[in-house]
Amino acid sequence: MAYYIFILILLAGGTAAGALLVNIYAPLHIIPDIQFGGSGQIFSAMLIDLFILLFIWTSGFTLAGLPVAWFLIYMKGCLFGFASGMMLYEKGMGGILEAAIVLLPHNLLIMSVYIILGAESLILAGQIWKGIGARQPFIYTIKSIGTAYLVLLGVSLAAAGVAGLVEYYVPGFLIRIFIT
Repeated sequence: MAYYIFILILLAGGTAAGALLVNIYAPLHIIPDIQFGGSGQIFSAMLIDLFILLFIWTSGFTLAGLPVAWFLIYMKGCLFGFASGMMLYEKGMGGILEAAIVLLPHNLLIMSVYIILGAESLILAGQIWKGIGARQPFIYTIKSIGTAYLVLLGVSLAAAGVAGLVEYYVPGFLIRIFIT
């Protein structure tokens, strides 16, 4: 449970930092104009999520990759916080509804995958290093949790694909209902 809380704190800290960055950059008028929509942008965002999830998954086999995985989780939160904060800054209170419609549906799914996969990779790394400390062969450590960890990768990649579909279809549908 502590591993999940740690990853959740990384993600929440990144979200708060991203939202605060809007306040720093907005008065300088250097915030880029972001256009939402377009299947090419959604497909590339989904591919980036797939590669990051794959990296987080593989980082469970080493201690060296874990800090990079933690940074990627933090940056995912930072990007979400920045995008939400930017919508709120530009549109005022109406930006809350727009951010909830455009950003929240797929990010709820993909961020929960980031939390679960990040915590499980941390748990796997701990198990591997505990086995090394006990001078247990690597194969015995992996054999006990390797299949479940591989299934977790498959479920995570499938969830990222579903999140991409949600990102493509759901915001447009919700915008037609609530905004127009």
